[in-house]
Amino acid sequence: MSPPKSTVISTEAQRSGETPVFAPAHASGELDELATTAAATAGMQPSMLDRRNLRQTLKHRMAATKLHDPATYLTLYRDSPEEQSTFLEGILNGETSFFRDATVFTELSRWCLVWFEKNQRPMRILSAPCSTGEEPYSIAALLEQSGIPLDRFTLEALDLSSHALDRARAATYTGLSLRNLPQPEQCGFLDRVPHGWRVKKHLRNHVQFRQANLLDPNTLAPQSYDLICSRNLLIYQTAEARLQIAETLASALAPSGRLILGAADWGRDLDKLFRLEEPVNSFALRLRERRAKVRVQIPGPSVQPTKAPAPRTLSPKPWTLGPASEQLADIADLHRDAYEAYCRGEEREAERLCRQTLYLETDHLPSLELLAKIHRPHASPRMKLALHARLKRHRTAAAKGDPR
Repeated sequence: MSPPKSTVISTEAQRSGETPVFAPAHASGELDELATTAAATAGMQPSMLDRRNLRQTLKHRMAATKLHDPATYLTLYRDSPEEQSTFLEGILNGETSFFRDATVFTELSRWCLVWFEKNQRPMRILSAPCSTGEEPYSIAALLEQSGIPLDRFTLEALDLSSHALDRARAATYTGLSLRNLPQPEQCGFLDRVPHGWRVKKHLRNHVQFRQANLLDPNTLAPQSYDLICSRNLLIYQTAEARLQIAETLASALAPSGRLILGAADWGRDLDKLFRLEEPVNSFALRLRERRAKVRVQIPGPSVQPTKAPAPRTLSPKPWTLGPASEQLADIADLHRDAYEAYCRGEEREAERLCRQTLYLETDHLPSLELLAKIHRPHASPRMKLALHARLKRHRTAAAKGDPR
């Protein structure tokens, strides 16, 4: 009997001593187990993992460990916490960019300026997960450009990936990271370097990075934050992990603080912890009053009361972010699957698929309309208003031919 295809090594490869090329297509069983166990560490749904990325990570790790059989690698993976951590690093989605979703940053600047007018102490800000650093650096640049001195706020950034944190600390960026910036040289917070653009030193030094897993309920305790940005994380999580992370974020949020989520992260399961901010939108949340009453805010570091300089009004340029061309087929397939699940009466699955579609294309009208239909019998009046406002905005833009 001939050996399995995944273990066959060509005669040429044996003679040359080269590492054989692994064909991941023959390792579906191993990929399924790797996806399940790795996803569990991050609280993710295995179905949300990119299959191609899984294959490429398996291929890369087999080459790095000089193993030619997926089953043999799986044995190593089971027995080695270090290998499990390394494999997880390879499959985590770190896709991000500076000032991703201009609407969020416009609202963020408005809320922050009001907060600074009412408070003399420094604002405490958290970005989690922060990926490779574009979001926390965007927040720091946004506040500085609004006239807020660095000593008026602290900024902490967390991520599960040590590799992403290394890149964040290096703070050198190229390509897609800069896609929302009209001209990097005119942004004021970047310096030209031989291999791209680097965040200015004073901003690099102001952001404190550390590795952490938000599934650990003690990750943020006993700290208190006035602003938490946790965008495009909950969409990937299982129902149990979503609630656990939401509880962790709620316990760390100051009574008058704000939690910023991705537009596809919000769901009915968060209604018991948070309510939507006014004016109603689909990404800014505040604690429910009954939780705010029992929260004890931990004071920030003492500072000498000084009169803060009047902040300048920020007028962000209307950056837009369209879907990548290779995502279009995925979007159509996801929406079709969502509609079929809805027709079968599987509303929770349909909602999950709609939110995954909206993560890829935030203004996908068919998915927004289906999500509104799913929520119509269940959602609170405030949530219905948020969906209606978002639908109206995108329908108006579509009617005017606005690519947004």
